Amino acid sequence: MPTYTLREKVKHFAVASRIMVLVWQAVSNFVIPDHQADAFVSPEDPKLHTSFGDRAVKFLLGGLVRWDAHYFMHIAQYGYTHENTLAFFPLYPLLVRCVAVVLNVPLRFVCNHYSVLLVSAVIVNFYLFVKTSIVFHKLSIVVLRSEVLAYRAALLFCINPASIFFSAPYSEALYAFVTFSALLVNETRGTSLAALPFGLASATRSNGLVNVGFILYKKLQDCSNYFYKIRNATTDSGHLSLLLVLLLTFNYTLIPLFVGCVLVLLPFALFQVWCYLMYCQEEGTIPALAPHLEMYVRSNFLHSPDLGEAEWCYSYPPVAYSHIQDKYWEVGFLRYYEVKQVPNFVLALPVVMLIICHAALYMVDNPQVCWGLGIHTSKWEHTNGQPRREGGGGGARTRRQQQQQQQQQQNSWPDKGINSWRVFSYTAHSLVLCAFCVLCIHVQVTTRLLCSSCPVVYWFAAHLLSDQPKTPPLQHQHQQQQQQQRKGGVGDGTTNRLMEVGGGLPEYPSNMSRRYWVWFLTDFPRPFWGQVILSYFALYFFVGIVLFSNFLPWT
Repeated sequence: MPTYTLREKVKHFAVASRIMVLVWQAVSNFVIPDHQADAFVSPEDPKLHTSFGDRAVKFLLGGLVRWDAHYFMHIAQYGYTHENTLAFFPLYPLLVRCVAVVLNVPLRFVCNHYSVLLVSAVIVNFYLFVKTSIVFHKLSIVVLRSEVLAYRAALLFCINPASIFFSAPYSEALYAFVTFSALLVNETRGTSLAALPFGLASATRSNGLVNVGFILYKKLQDCSNYFYKIRNATTDSGHLSLLLVLLLTFNYTLIPLFVGCVLVLLPFALFQVWCYLMYCQEEGTIPALAPHLEMYVRSNFLHSPDLGEAEWCYSYPPVAYSHIQDKYWEVGFLRYYEVKQVPNFVLALPVVMLIICHAALYMVDNPQVCWGLGIHTSKWEHTNGQPRREGGGGGARTRRQQQQQQQQQQNSWPDKGINSWRVFSYTAHSLVLCAFCVLCIHVQVTTRLLCSSCPVVYWFAAHLLSDQPKTPPLQHQHQQQQQQQRKGGVGDGTTNRLMEVGGGLPEYPSNMSRRYWVWFLTDFPRPFWGQVILSYFALYFFVGIVLFSNFLPWT
């Protein structure tokens, strides 16, 4: 029988989870009557022909077009026809429209244009979700340096509490893909290449602007490392002057920092400029809407480009996004704090507690990392193995002493697992987003926003699932090593050893030949909080699909 690598296991489990979402939403939508929600529903074109293929697409995928999915489908089909559609960024609808152009060639004989768009949206999200699971697994290995946590975090991503939004016509799948890809590039190749996918993230969702913090933080790390490297460099005449060190450091980091920040912020700025050009011109300069769209806009007292200048055109600066969020969604500081919104706060509470608990434990366990802002730099790291002279008659350090000092400095900060110093920036990012969600926006979107943006949601959850004694008995470790050697190891070369967390393996050897079967399907986790986490993920996975597909309130 074939043996699959851990990465292949993640990919196959991601495929299985997406198939489960599609099947479960179709069954739920068929069995349970839809709730009549007071939400935007894109007006149907009366001239659009409906065939058997269209009815089949609606039966199989109709449960995915709920809530904001109507906005994305409307924009993909008609464009930004009225003002409140400007709250949704263009990259995902544009991608769906481009894929629909290709799929329309074979499907135009059995489906109308709307059905082709829906099929395209589902295919795009299916593909992006599977790719994201692989990218996230790679990112987790780079940051955590633990195959156990990386593998289990990737599996948890496949059944995350906001799973339905990664399959429905929403931008979550695309945003998670470009964000996690950018984070992986940022960790392995630097900010110069990572700025481009970060820019794509800001063209997908507004919270992509927060990712500029990763650019700033990475350059701060580069600046610190480069400063010590130049400062410790010696010449025949001694050390370089401090002024020259500072000049070289700023020259090395300032220009790439500026370019990176511009690439991240530019898509948002360009979209706002386009909105201004479309909605802030005189009446009659924009072509009129189709009759059924014009009727919808007029009957709901909405503003379309053909009506002339919009209200926000006279604001300074004339940014459409903030005005529309305030006017149509009442987004603002503490504006959502009402008694009737208590159920929505309860709905978002689990993921908020995950973020807060992780941040609190990280700060308690790693105060030195937090005080150092996670910048892992030692004055001994960049001496290229050459001993440095010490003043005051102290003599020169031997190379052995220098290496020992460097090793002590490196060991002072955790290098693996959830407490790794590399996790600091991700912890800060998750706290900022969590605070923004709880204080400023509709709190029920917190789950899907954090699940598509913050890797630490899955890392900390995987840590709780794997929470076992840190120092198992030596006899137990020896037995595990003997078992591992007899079985020849599992995985893809990096997993042929015992892992750090709990001294265990990332997957049962018997599951490595089973394509879709993973460890928590074989054995329910033993730690209490691991059971709570897995139950939370599974409950939100299935209940969320049922509620969303029938137009009931969800995250």
